[in-house]
Amino acid sequence: MYKYKLKRRSFIKSSTLAATGLIIGFTYDPKKSLAAKTRIKNELGIWIRISSDDTITLIVPSSEMGQGVNTSLPMIIAEELDANWKSIRTETAPANSDYKNPEGFGPQITGGSNSVKGFWYLLQETGAAAREMLISAAAQRWNVPHEECETKLGHVIHKNTNKNLSYGKLAEAASKFEVPSSPTIKSKEKYTLVGKSIQRIDVPEKVTGSAKFGIDIRLPEMLFATVRQSPIFGGKILSLDEVAAKAIRGVKAVVPVPNGIAVVADNTWRAQKGMDALNPQFTGGETIQLSSQNIHNKLITALDEEGKAKIDTEQFLDLEYEVPFLAHSTLEPMNCTANVKESSCEIWVPTQNQGMSMDVTKEITGLNDEQIKINTTLLGGGFGRRSETDFVTQAVTISKSLSKPVKVTWMREEDMQHDFYRPACISRFQIGLNKEGLPIQWENQLAGPSILKRFVAAMGWFGFDPTSTEGANELPYKIPDFNFDYSLVDTGVPVGFWRSVGSSYNAFFTECAIDEAAKLANQDPYEYRLKLLKDQPRYLKVLEKVAENANWGEPLPKNHGLGLAIHKSFGSIVSTVIEISSNASGIIKLQKAWIVIDCGKVVNPDIVKAQMEGGFIFGLSAALGEEITLKDGRVEQSNFHDYSILRLNGSPNISVEIIESGSEIGGVGEPAVPIAAPALTNAIFSASGQRIRSLPLSKHGITIA
Repeated sequence: MYKYKLKRRSFIKSSTLAATGLIIGFTYDPKKSLAAKTRIKNELGIWIRISSDDTITLIVPSSEMGQGVNTSLPMIIAEELDANWKSIRTETAPANSDYKNPEGFGPQITGGSNSVKGFWYLLQETGAAAREMLISAAAQRWNVPHEECETKLGHVIHKNTNKNLSYGKLAEAASKFEVPSSPTIKSKEKYTLVGKSIQRIDVPEKVTGSAKFGIDIRLPEMLFATVRQSPIFGGKILSLDEVAAKAIRGVKAVVPVPNGIAVVADNTWRAQKGMDALNPQFTGGETIQLSSQNIHNKLITALDEEGKAKIDTEQFLDLEYEVPFLAHSTLEPMNCTANVKESSCEIWVPTQNQGMSMDVTKEITGLNDEQIKINTTLLGGGFGRRSETDFVTQAVTISKSLSKPVKVTWMREEDMQHDFYRPACISRFQIGLNKEGLPIQWENQLAGPSILKRFVAAMGWFGFDPTSTEGANELPYKIPDFNFDYSLVDTGVPVGFWRSVGSSYNAFFTECAIDEAAKLANQDPYEYRLKLLKDQPRYLKVLEKVAENANWGEPLPKNHGLGLAIHKSFGSIVSTVIEISSNASGIIKLQKAWIVIDCGKVVNPDIVKAQMEGGFIFGLSAALGEEITLKDGRVEQSNFHDYSILRLNGSPNISVEIIESGSEIGGVGEPAVPIAAPALTNAIFSASGQRIRSLPLSKHGITIA
């Protein structure tokens, strides 16, 4: 639990709104950095605005990309504030370091499933402090003791006389009181919002189409741009036909951008037609002649150099698993709108990373923080891709060049072929079993690229990356002799954070290996895990509940199979059982999946369930047919015709149950992704006897009915 110090000088901000309302911020001590040094810094952030008409605006510090933070985070403040939920309005926080997640150590960014996890205590204390200040204002006005007052639905009530005043009528007076240093936090028994499935705030606008995503932005005199980048990573422009491009109706300019070229026109379609006429050709690059086979060979060489461990037991396993590069394939392609002027710059962008967006904008424009305004729109999918800033850099560069507002929109082909991909990796295991069939020696060697090396050079020097090894370097299973080694392999292909990061592949490796160990020991996969988790009560409860829900152990129809997986990531334990049916032609049907999650505390159960469903399908899709391959140094896939995404008619029915253990709160946006692939491949083995150790499944002739 993080402790926050609330101080008046940083809690109340003087502004034009201060005369008519209460405006509240915070100060906190960030958690320890990677260097294990605590940095204490008084920072101001505005969280609550209470206006005289009783409207309460809550500032949301995280980007809304479908994960529900625009509802769940305000619920935490509104609960402690005792606000009337019908009076709540929300705004996304501006780019400002004051809104950095206390759990993070980098810039202002949304990622790592840590929005609720990181802001939970801070928002609780902010809401509670505001509530106590409003009570003090009412008690003073009525000339009664503070203890005789209570709050309910946006009002302070005098318990003895039933007199009441709305927060809007008290806000100005409340702002003059000292901020409580340790406000009283509600007990769970008094919750009226938290723990309830409150309808998401953003649903009505998304249903009516009035919600604003980055791609919806329109400005007066705005121009539209599209880009073309070197198909070989790091290549340079060799030739282009600017005269032909400008001959296309509506084309206004051709502007160089990092790694490529942009065509600017009076609408996006004409910009794209101009790009076709421009016909840019590229030369050079860092991945010339690179192929998927080359990358596979590099990974194998690294593992061979590491070597395999000697296993002394009579029963042992020698296993090798492999996963490919994956694209993020967000529904909304990369886009950004920028309006650069001589002394100011305003940006509208669906970003997860306001901090780095601010940094690159300052670098390009030479302006300071006060001269730059970044508006974060709704995101049509993020999954880690929008933590990058390449599309922001392009928009700001073009707008500065033309002194006009410009919206850059990537075509799907650019989006698919110029991603920061989920790393391709290979993992080897040598596992020794004792006479009871349980693992007593576990040797695991992993080879793959580093994501963090791009941001922290030391990761490359020391061959270490915790985002690559998470989910494999520590296991909950009781294994006496456990060893894990990681070989960092630089393939030349850009890699980045992909939903659930290292756990997205390490859970596949480890949970399939556990199933193979159970098979070698001639034991049931569920019973086998129970034995190995006997000292892990939280894991056991989750595992037992999902097995119970799936009727594990009951007879199944012919050619049906059940697959099981359990994994902890981002502070949450998630387990699944999936039932599939298969035939001799390799066609499978995903019948049903059961998911159980223990995320500690729950703000909005419906949002948790939605994230479990969405994350699980995301993981299934990747396992079934998604793959980025390279030939002659360039990505072969270009759109959804050759990058296969799981469709609705192929998805299973999903049942989700939440165990609210009361442990420290965990994330929910990503933890359902890692369990999908191992559960599915384990189910295929159960149904057909076919053991699959590399993804996607489509490479093995498996398709969805």
